[in-house]
Amino acid sequence: MKTTLKNNLRLGLGLSLIILFISSLASYISIGNLIKSTELVKKSDEVILNAENIISYLKDAETGQRGFLLTGNKVFLTPYYGASDSAALILKKVELDTKDNAFQQKNVAALKNILFKRMDIIKSTIEIKTLGGVIDPTVLFQGKLYMDEAREIVSKMVVEEKRLLEERTNELNKLTSYTPILILIAALLAILITLFFYRRVSIDFDERVKLQQEIEDKKSEMEKRIAAIKEIAYQISNGNYGVKLDSQTEDDIGELSDSLNTMSSSLKKSFDTLEENEWLQTGVANLNVKMVGEKDVFHLAEDIIAFLANYTKSQVGAIYLFKDDGYLHLKGQYALRGQNLLQTIELGQGLIGQAVKSGKPILLDDVPQNELTITHATGNIKPAQVIVLPIIRNEISIGGLELGTIGKYSDLQLHFLNLVSSDVGTALLGAQNRQKLQQLLEETQAQSEELQVQHSELEGLNAELEAQAQKLQASEEELRVQQEELLQSNQELEERSSLLEEKNELIEERNIEIQQKAEALELSTRYKSEFLANMSHELRTPLNSILLLSRLMAENEAMDREHQEYAEVIQSSGQGLLSLIDEILDLSKIEAGKMELDRTNIKVDEVIFNMRSLFNPLAKDKNLNFVIEKSPEVPEFFHTDKMRLEQIIKNLLSNAIKFTAVGAVTLNITKNEKLGALVFKVTDTGVGIAPEKQGMVFEAFQQADGSTRRKFGGTGLGLSISRELAKLLGGYIDLKSTEGEGSIFTLTLPIDRNKGFDGVVPSVDQPIIALEPPVKKVSHLTVDNIPQEVEDDRDNIQPDDKVILIVEDDTPFAKTLLDFTRKRNYKGLVAVRGDAGIEMAKTFKPLAILLDIQLPVKDGWQVMEELKSDPSTRPIPVHIMSSLQVKKESLLKGAVDFINKPFAFEHMQEIFSKLENALSRHPKKVLIVEENEQHAKALSYFLSNFNIQTEIVNQVNESVSALHKPEVNCVILDMGIPDKHAYETLEVVKKTPGLENLPIIIFTGKNLSKGEENRIKQYADSIVVKTAHSYQRILDEAGLFLHLVEEKSKEKIKTPKKFSELQDVLVGKTVLVADDDVRNIFSLTKMLEQHQMKVVAATDGKEALKLLNENPGIDVVLMDMMMPELDGYETTTAIRQDVKYRNLPILAVTAKAMMGDREKCIAAGASDYISKPVDMDQLISLLRVWLYENHHKS
Repeated sequence: MKTTLKNNLRLGLGLSLIILFISSLASYISIGNLIKSTELVKKSDEVILNAENIISYLKDAETGQRGFLLTGNKVFLTPYYGASDSAALILKKVELDTKDNAFQQKNVAALKNILFKRMDIIKSTIEIKTLGGVIDPTVLFQGKLYMDEAREIVSKMVVEEKRLLEERTNELNKLTSYTPILILIAALLAILITLFFYRRVSIDFDERVKLQQEIEDKKSEMEKRIAAIKEIAYQISNGNYGVKLDSQTEDDIGELSDSLNTMSSSLKKSFDTLEENEWLQTGVANLNVKMVGEKDVFHLAEDIIAFLANYTKSQVGAIYLFKDDGYLHLKGQYALRGQNLLQTIELGQGLIGQAVKSGKPILLDDVPQNELTITHATGNIKPAQVIVLPIIRNEISIGGLELGTIGKYSDLQLHFLNLVSSDVGTALLGAQNRQKLQQLLEETQAQSEELQVQHSELEGLNAELEAQAQKLQASEEELRVQQEELLQSNQELEERSSLLEEKNELIEERNIEIQQKAEALELSTRYKSEFLANMSHELRTPLNSILLLSRLMAENEAMDREHQEYAEVIQSSGQGLLSLIDEILDLSKIEAGKMELDRTNIKVDEVIFNMRSLFNPLAKDKNLNFVIEKSPEVPEFFHTDKMRLEQIIKNLLSNAIKFTAVGAVTLNITKNEKLGALVFKVTDTGVGIAPEKQGMVFEAFQQADGSTRRKFGGTGLGLSISRELAKLLGGYIDLKSTEGEGSIFTLTLPIDRNKGFDGVVPSVDQPIIALEPPVKKVSHLTVDNIPQEVEDDRDNIQPDDKVILIVEDDTPFAKTLLDFTRKRNYKGLVAVRGDAGIEMAKTFKPLAILLDIQLPVKDGWQVMEELKSDPSTRPIPVHIMSSLQVKKESLLKGAVDFINKPFAFEHMQEIFSKLENALSRHPKKVLIVEENEQHAKALSYFLSNFNIQTEIVNQVNESVSALHKPEVNCVILDMGIPDKHAYETLEVVKKTPGLENLPIIIFTGKNLSKGEENRIKQYADSIVVKTAHSYQRILDEAGLFLHLVEEKSKEKIKTPKKFSELQDVLVGKTVLVADDDVRNIFSLTKMLEQHQMKVVAATDGKEALKLLNENPGIDVVLMDMMMPELDGYETTTAIRQDVKYRNLPILAVTAKAMMGDREKCIAAGASDYISKPVDMDQLISLLRVWLYENHHKS
């Protein structure tokens, strides 16, 4: 195709502009380089001058020193006083000017060291001279050596800068020579291009004149052909759609002719479609007319099937509807009377039963002989086609209809039948409802007749009442007299009423004032919460850097021990500050009523062990005698919140040790039988508290000594929080103290929180309350009689032997089990006491345990509890045998199975079969139902390292069907799954036959309320909250239910290859850290670089978006949610809007430790959430989870 005049003009002008732009850009770059080179030359001159000035200031300092040393007159020290600061200031400027030169930076560092040493010597000699001492000449000589060394370093710096100055000058000259040449070349190219395109434009202009003449010649020919086309269009507009225009030309007029022909065909097709739609609408309207009126179901069904058969040219038809019995019943028929039709059909029976069940129509061409026939006067005909449709109402099948024809149904007829099925369902359902209403109306009329009979009976009663009314009139006369007396009383009452109204108005005004104060208090509470949240952020942000960097320094082996100790002190102080922040937030949660408790059965001995481990070292440091005493009547287990209980006791003990200089601190634990409570009494021999200050110590931010000269530190929050926590746990704290002698703090908590205290409870600031008596407790399951030991195989057990432990106090039965064990080629151990069974399990590590419930010393429940709480014995399968009906409790506590005593000998075979099945080495299978695909895959990958197979599903209906597979041994269910409420899922699983005993572990990232937790525990066997270390917890729980038994091997167990790959998933990955605090960026960078990760840093949201686009290789983003300009929420949302970053892991980092933050971050698009101060172990674990899949693919 020839280039047009316009294209030539555009091309020529465009090339000229491009050359002009290139020459201008080159000039701009050249001038910029000239300016940059000039600045570098200037910087080199300044560095040389400043380096020489440093030596000059040192000389001034030496001159002042010498003058003072010689004369002793401080007038000579004037040059010295300003020299040190001036030299340091200039040296700092030199350091900044040479920050891009490593060699000069090294020289600056050396010069700085020498400068400080030289000035220290000068200072020390001046101080000695001032004090009249004798100056050691070696000190002066050392100062001379430092001065010479400084001159040498400055000389090196000057030489280096002169070298750089020469290079930069040469570069400047080179750039200056290139610029004119470039401009000249650009000008020559512009002239050549202008001449070339002038020639092209001239040629194009001549061609345009020639083309103009050719166009005029074709114009006349085109007019003739357009006239013919007009005639054809006129005929089409008059309805003659069959007319065609023949055109053999291939130009635009020929294409127009083809278009007219196509338009004619399209119009014909459109009018045919309109006729079909009219047929459909007419059928629907006529059917609706047939269905109008209050007809019963049978008449309506007959009318409907008759109309549909006639309209669709069908020869036979039938309608079936559902009834309450769940069967389809025949309601109407067409041309089928006399045939042996089924009156009722089950769902799924025959064509009509299957159509209703599936909710989809069935079109049958090859009709079976006995399915449907068309009867006429001379015989029967088998229909050529049968259509069966479900009758739909609100997307529910309520029946079906069947039609047959000797011809073929057209697509239009089939569409009509599908179209009216919903209307037919509505009409039939309405008729059924009218029939039910009629029945109800008849029942109502019968009841009305009964009421009329009762009405006549009431009239007789009214006559009797009228007689009694006459007697009452006499009584009214007496009442009138009394009424006059009451009038006088009413006047007096009215006067009092007016006074009461005035008082009520005053009370209402006071109520309004109280309401206003309540609103003000609510507003201040909200401001307080916002303040605490902001304070948490502002404190945790710098604290994050302190903790991370101090930990790095403390673990850095390259540092000397003294500096490591400094870092440990910083770490300890930072943790203390974090504890203070947590205390303030705890107090705020308690005051707001948002503190949640996690009550479980805890061991009292475990609390004692934790307290002794924590406070023994502190007591030894202060030479105090620390004693913990427990009374024998104290129960082994106690139902409360362990963390909050230990928080209270820790606070009381730490206060006791802090305020006690000499003597002892004692924790005494007893049981108060009258109250049904445990009493924790902390006694010290410290400073004591004066009576007038004892009430004040429980107030927030208050101490017994609150002066600025106080001896002991602290915020005064501990006792306030402890008192409120004690109230939440259902108890109270009491104080008895004598100043100078010591204090006794007593924590009293009910053993059963649901019952409270058994009797009268004294209180410091509350009235005495009498509570209900306790419910009588069930007797213990231990027995007093200890039988003789049974001779077993404990003395001849070899390393490869398979061992079964029998814990049973019935020695004849134990011997029978032992004999059967030996026959099965096992070695047998027998323990007749519960405590002995525990020790033997820990010593011999048997493959399985047969356990009785009623045992001496420790019962079976206690044995089971200790076995499952010890990691070394937890995986051992336990089969419980007892005469008690406790199968459900046994399975919930982790038993493989349960069997009631007494049982037949042949049942032992079943017991050992179940144990051997639990001991089989085949991989166990766990079903994971998880909404987050990343978390599900990472969890599956983790469990596969421990011989556990997994199956992942995201939909609840898939999970319920998958549970019926025999190889599924356990379920891990996420509470945030979509598609169906998780509670309903739990109920469905537990109510499904065969799934009642399937272990369920709830794995959730939600903050569960106490009510939610209690409801889940009705169905689930365990609850695990998603944290950095939750995978190990999941493994522990799954191992408990799957009875994973470790193989005995003398060889060292090697870490699975896949598990080590999971550990190395961070190596070489790039992380974008977005945080407005450079301290956090620095500390996080140092930590992540230790794991061989590459870090890209951004200080706000806009920079983060820019760096993300510039670095497409970024694997994960750490996003601080509080940043200037563009915060973390907006930045995350902007990243997710880009399709290529939809799957990029984004971990939200925030210092706001308030409720709802996690949900807000996830809603903004974050993949996961972590709070400040960042726990590096938790962060590394999260990074491994989210980077696992990319690493696995690579």
